Amino acid sequence: MLADFALSWRKPLSDHPRLICWYNILFSRVKDDRYGTDDMILEELNCDASTFVTSLRLHALFLLTSAGISLQSKTHPVTGVMMMMMMKVTMWQVGIIFLLAKLSQVSSFTNSTVSCLRPDSSETLSVRSGESLYLPCPNLDCFEDNENASYVWLKNVSRTKSLEEIGTEEHMRVHYHRSVLYILQLSVEDTGFYITRQFYPDGVCHEFVMDLVVYEEFSTNLLFSSISSVEGIVAEIFCPLCEHQTGTFIWYKNFSLISNQESGQMLRVRDASRESEDIYTCVCFWEHGGRKLNSSASRRLVIEDQSLITPPRIVHPTDNSIVLVDMDAEIGLTCSVFTGSTGRRECTVGWLRNQTALDGLDGYTVEQREDEAFIHSVLLIRKVSQVDFYSVFHCTADYSYQVMLVSVALKRRDVGASRLTLVWSCVCVVFLILMVSGTMKMFAVDLVLLLRGSFKKLNRKEDGKVYDAYVIYQRNNLDEATEKTISDFVTGALPTVLEKYYNYKLYIPARDDLPGEDCMNLLEAKIRLSRRLIFIITPGRGARQRGSSAEVYDVQVGLHQALVQGHTGVILIQLEDMHNYTHLPLGLQHLLKKSPPLLWRDGGKPGSRFWKLVRYRMPVPSRRVKKTSAGLSYQTDVSYAIV
Repeated sequence: MLADFALSWRKPLSDHPRLICWYNILFSRVKDDRYGTDDMILEELNCDASTFVTSLRLHALFLLTSAGISLQSKTHPVTGVMMMMMMKVTMWQVGIIFLLAKLSQVSSFTNSTVSCLRPDSSETLSVRSGESLYLPCPNLDCFEDNENASYVWLKNVSRTKSLEEIGTEEHMRVHYHRSVLYILQLSVEDTGFYITRQFYPDGVCHEFVMDLVVYEEFSTNLLFSSISSVEGIVAEIFCPLCEHQTGTFIWYKNFSLISNQESGQMLRVRDASRESEDIYTCVCFWEHGGRKLNSSASRRLVIEDQSLITPPRIVHPTDNSIVLVDMDAEIGLTCSVFTGSTGRRECTVGWLRNQTALDGLDGYTVEQREDEAFIHSVLLIRKVSQVDFYSVFHCTADYSYQVMLVSVALKRRDVGASRLTLVWSCVCVVFLILMVSGTMKMFAVDLVLLLRGSFKKLNRKEDGKVYDAYVIYQRNNLDEATEKTISDFVTGALPTVLEKYYNYKLYIPARDDLPGEDCMNLLEAKIRLSRRLIFIITPGRGARQRGSSAEVYDVQVGLHQALVQGHTGVILIQLEDMHNYTHLPLGLQHLLKKSPPLLWRDGGKPGSRFWKLVRYRMPVPSRRVKKTSAGLSYQTDVSYAIV
């Protein structure tokens, strides 16, 4: 029956969303016969009750009276005992509402802020006793959200360590109107923490704390930030009062009235000099509720030598910058301000999002560090949201009430463009690798020759060899043209380039044989004392060549040394164009398949590609040119070389 009654009163409460929240919980508990503990109900009824304490009590009394009337007027067959039980249930629910209303009015300082987002730090404001205070909400966007948000002001009572809600009646000395707190005729007892709770229609709550300190007499703690200026210019002193209200201003210098002053929020001191330095006080006269009130603020003017002042400037980022970022990603925006050695004292750097300070808001962290000449402010966005893409971030640098700012916008990174960039990056890397590989392959021979000459002493080892190369070539059964070609190369070009230009030591049969020497017996020893075998291939050497001549024997010994024992490297040089090698010994044909021969063309210079390839396959020269004291040069043989 009480449930039927509750349903009948749901519509009149629909104009009060917070009461509906309480009503739904109350109705569900009565309907399901769930009462639970007070702590459970307190947790479930966390619906900003402090805003509607007075209305809640009136509705509770109305609920109790109407419940009795409703029960008596119903025609249902309910006995007197049932009516008493229903009335007890209603009384119990009303008692809970009264208890919650009381607890929502006075609660502990810690628990009262559990459901609200609060910055990590609080602001401090110092005022003087006897004056009046016009205190807007500390958040910069309170005035912009005045129509869409509701506000509650509370004071932290240090004596009881609890919160007291401040009233809204204008006849009260301390009251508030939406986002503005009024304290008329300040006294020392007004010192304490004042808390602003800002409620949005979606249920989100922000909480801001202001530490108010009231002084009986003037103190340097009452001074606002100093104003710095330079000699010879107009120094501007801004009064930080009555920014959002209408008022008249009077200025004092060292607490003496300034004559012939221009009434306004900005005092201009012309031709500022050292004598202009002092404490300047502005008094703002304003009206509220038909009463004339006043507030004052003081700040010091400091005059510095113009040559010593370095005005700050924002060096990074540039104005209207765009930063590409992914959705839900973490990003850090850095603002660097150059202050020099003199501008840092009066410079304040920070971040705004759509004119709203971000320091301490959930999801945003602002960190600041300084070095010798810069102030760096880093805005860390833990998780980029859709709202951030439609917002404009401002890096601000405040200096002597001159505000410099640059704008930064976040733009969602195009996934397709990112992939295209990645593909192009991979293509460029592959192309670069191929280009470097091709270049290295093209100049590999030159590089090896260069490094071989530079590091030959590091890798030199003894091998007991005497000759750098043993030259094997056909000397008999040749036509006149082929014989001339072989003679020009073997006795002309080959020793001229390798021996004279590059200091190699070659053993060339018929040239280096001694008269009366048994060539057949010494041939094998000469081949073993050589580091390379140079085979000169011509069309005249036949596969059917037989006999025990020296030129046949050196071929057999050379092939055995190269193929069977593998101790000696082989260099194949072809003097004429040949496409058929079947007339050559099988061992030589095998070597040609493993390594193509070098084709020599008549007239090749010592620095040509052909001779570079020959030197590339040759070891480091084993003989060096030395000079005697008389200036003569001679060649020495050494038994070590780099192979």
